[in-house]
Amino acid sequence: MSSRKVFIVVAGLALLLAGVFVWRRTSVPAAAVRDGTVTSPVAPSSRTAQVPRRDGSGATAPEEQPGRDADGALRVEAVTASGPLAGAEVTLSLRGPASPGSRLPSWRVAGQGRTDAAGMLVLPARPGPYLVTARAEGLAMARAEVTRPHGEALSTVRLLLEPGVSLTGLTVERVGGAPVPLVELVLTPHTGFEDGLPVFLQTGASVPDEARHEALSDARGSFQFHGLARGEYQLEARAPGHAPHRVARVHVPGTDVRVVLDGSAFIEGFVTRGDGTPAPGARVSAWGEDGAVEVEAGDTGSFSLDVPPGSFQVTARHAEETGAAGGAVVVGPGMTVKGVRIRLGGVASLAGVVRRKDSGEAIAGATVGVRANGDRADLLQARAGADGRFEVGGLAPGVYDVQVRAPGFQPLTRTGLGVLAGQRFDLVLELAVPGRIEGTVVDGAEAPLPGVTVVAQLKWRPLPDALPSVTDAEGRFTLEDVPEGTVYVAARRANSEDEVRQPVSVEAGKTAEARLTLVDEGVLEGTVRKEDGGRLSGAVTVTAHRVDAPASESVDVPAKPDGTWSMRVGAGRYQLSAWLSALRFQNGGQQQVVELEAGGQRHVDLVVGEPKKPLQVTVLEPNGAPSVHATVMATEAGRTDIQAEEMTDASGRAVLALDGLGSDAWRVWSTNGGRKGEAARVSASQKELTLQLKPGARLRGTVRSAGGREVRGFTLTLTAARGEDDFLSRVERQFSGDTFQVEDVFPTRVTVMATLPDGRAGKVDVTLASGAKASVDVVVDAGGGVSGRLVSAITNEPVSGAYVDADGITSPTTGADGRFELKDLAPGLYRLTAWGRGKELVDRHVSLAVGETQDLGEWRLGLRRVEPGRLGLSFGMTGRDVIISDIAEGANVAGLQVGDVVRSIDGAVVLDTVEARRREWGMPGSPAVLVLHRGGQPLSFTFIRAR
Repeated sequence: MSSRKVFIVVAGLALLLAGVFVWRRTSVPAAAVRDGTVTSPVAPSSRTAQVPRRDGSGATAPEEQPGRDADGALRVEAVTASGPLAGAEVTLSLRGPASPGSRLPSWRVAGQGRTDAAGMLVLPARPGPYLVTARAEGLAMARAEVTRPHGEALSTVRLLLEPGVSLTGLTVERVGGAPVPLVELVLTPHTGFEDGLPVFLQTGASVPDEARHEALSDARGSFQFHGLARGEYQLEARAPGHAPHRVARVHVPGTDVRVVLDGSAFIEGFVTRGDGTPAPGARVSAWGEDGAVEVEAGDTGSFSLDVPPGSFQVTARHAEETGAAGGAVVVGPGMTVKGVRIRLGGVASLAGVVRRKDSGEAIAGATVGVRANGDRADLLQARAGADGRFEVGGLAPGVYDVQVRAPGFQPLTRTGLGVLAGQRFDLVLELAVPGRIEGTVVDGAEAPLPGVTVVAQLKWRPLPDALPSVTDAEGRFTLEDVPEGTVYVAARRANSEDEVRQPVSVEAGKTAEARLTLVDEGVLEGTVRKEDGGRLSGAVTVTAHRVDAPASESVDVPAKPDGTWSMRVGAGRYQLSAWLSALRFQNGGQQQVVELEAGGQRHVDLVVGEPKKPLQVTVLEPNGAPSVHATVMATEAGRTDIQAEEMTDASGRAVLALDGLGSDAWRVWSTNGGRKGEAARVSASQKELTLQLKPGARLRGTVRSAGGREVRGFTLTLTAARGEDDFLSRVERQFSGDTFQVEDVFPTRVTVMATLPDGRAGKVDVTLASGAKASVDVVVDAGGGVSGRLVSAITNEPVSGAYVDADGITSPTTGADGRFELKDLAPGLYRLTAWGRGKELVDRHVSLAVGETQDLGEWRLGLRRVEPGRLGLSFGMTGRDVIISDIAEGANVAGLQVGDVVRSIDGAVVLDTVEARRREWGMPGSPAVLVLHRGGQPLSFTFIRAR
């Protein structure tokens, strides 16, 4: 388990991670767009959500440009258990980008028809992502997700139609458990399009309206869905006087599903004009993670907003004046936040020009989307005119992101644009042409592999604009529309869960080369049961991690409701485990270590259990409201490294599974934006904990030049001083003019750095107090920089994929030569930190004079250090046996293997992971005697604990 790693926590992360779909309380129409400008913001026209219907009234619109035969085709095969199904009604729906005001993708019908006597239908379909559905009388609707790749003329999808099954349940109040009648419920099937994203970044299930199901609970709160296909669904509920509720995953068929509803929440306050008089008729909007709720202020300027629990930016508009409440307004179920005051002022706007990065030529017709900082839904859109110019007006003061798209160019995103009251923020948005990647996929004997799917990815997630490719008979592939920078190329055989990834450096407008080798594969399959032998009661994920490979390269598959699972992966040695899908982080669970041969098949039975030491943490905002999507972290008391991590749900709760920690007490802390709460010592026997966050701080200030030149815009970086914790907090904003204002900053010592476009930079340190305001003056002068080369202290080889941080300014990852460079650093003293996978975290202090650039030469990184008194081992369970589940790269334990069974440590028998962890620890430099079993043979080793 890592004891030295760095987590970058960016303020506003809660909004980024809050991109989950709960319920659209309002219908949000598209912005009124004309060339070069948006005349009004996207605003809700109704406060009542419309329940999707399947009677044709909400029919999905057809695709504007239907597929042609020259684009290729999709062959649909509809079958039942008894054979081909003739006459099945097939619909092909194309998945598109989200519309303004929504995080969910749009859908268009790309083709329809009925299967022939052989149960087949061929539809023209250009490359792209599709949902295919098939219906037949008396059978449940079947569906499949398919992405038509480049390089494949005909894609095939097979749909199995089966008799429908049911889902039943009850809608109840959270407080008291009384039934809630007449609740509108919508059931949406999950699709494979969500795969590849972390759960906390998924926006929720999305399908065309016709593929969803709806029901209404009766007077006793009972509801029923019938005629459903088996699988996982998302269940949403809405009722008057109650907050919308979303159950992320339910298994179908299912019975006795309880949907727990909270009371509505309210935000109340007043809107005044600039002179302090009431502003009757002002339109007040509360922008949350699921769109906006809007009302009109009364005669006295008062307003009351009925909102779902959560965090909101509250804004107001009257004629040409706009205003916003200071900071986010957080409200919990049944709560009313009163006294919110909004003072109207001049209209703010984002304006500028879109042009080519290489030539400066204007890009007419580019779409400019404006969204709340960290959000993934456009609030407003504008289209650049013939001269490339655009303007988005009517903005309230706040922080915004801008995304620009134009055919034939890479999308561009500018984040953290701080717009002040009455300010016009000018932007120059330069778009680059995309690159491409050509390459070959071969097997272990260097023979080309046809029919392999190849995709472009970023390090942690898919690239939405780069469609996959399929290798031809010579194993060749081409990936189009690839952005410049480091891109990962991943290759996967058909019907395989495993993939090989390779980083590739892509330049705009150029072609990069890649060559990937796929090893021969085998099949891992088996069953998952609960510890008591019973069937699974919730969603379970099976993970196969290749021993000695990065954890990020694990293969995950869901277990079926009957507990069976199967995956096709490359030959090798694997750690297998099963875990509850509802918990993001678990340790101390059951594991199996197996060897898979090429062409072989291994049956592995796995055990999953509820955490034996669960700690339910409830995180509250400073005003007592539940803190949604707060990060909760834990470690053994007295330590600072993160050993368990989870994120709170819509009720502000998270469950930490702490079975693998061998301490009698834990340290637990939580952050959300700049708010933080902590319990320094929590007993291991404690089951529940409430953490209340302390308010963040507010910072405002000015930036001026040492030489007296005018400051017309700058990038501001705020970095909280890092102690021994595993994370540092950083906020980055861009401002126009020479003033700034930042809300919700960590209340601690903060380094404030301003960097101008011409390279001038300045910094100042300030200590911020919780809930307090502070002002600073930053003086900029000629910026300097540092450069150097990271090398291994063991081999002297360059260290690639590593980082160097200078008080919150982080370098790009080092390349094959290990070189790094940080530019435009303000004069002053810096704490530089270098780190990489498996390498120690090393600090170095550097002082820069005005305009000075220092070459630090070679910077040597050793292996990650083992905690003093330990051996660098992690433990798991296989049945009743304790096994070694991980060996730290810097551990001096030659001869040990992952999967070795641990019988005793220093003569004491170990029966579980907690005992093993306690026995492993000892005096730094003391000997440790381990008695093991490997392949049924006893072994004994003596090692020296880390000093």
